[in-house]
Amino acid sequence: MATQLSPEEVQKIASLAAMHLSEVEVKKFQGWLTEALNYIEVLQEIDTSKTPETSQVTGLINIWRADQARVSLTQKQALQNAPRQLRGYFKVDPALER
Repeated sequence: MATQLSPEEVQKIASLAAMHLSEVEVKKFQGWLTEALNYIEVLQEIDTSKTPETSQVTGLINIWRADQARVSLTQKQALQNAPRQLRGYFKVDPALER
């Protein structure tokens, strides 16, 4: 098992992640990160030599759209339940303020 991370090591990791931690947070993260490292050590003991490498496990291909074009909503249908419209478009409040 991994030894307990020191507060200095936690601070170093926090600085690499551009995080500022209070002393209380350092103590919390010290336990959580040590636990995560211990779990990783356990996983490293598993024999994966016969396991093929993979980057995708679901087998799904092109999940974003059907392979064929389909009829979509008309502009009128799309806007029929919109609480506010402006010149044929959805009208929404600004996401950012000046």
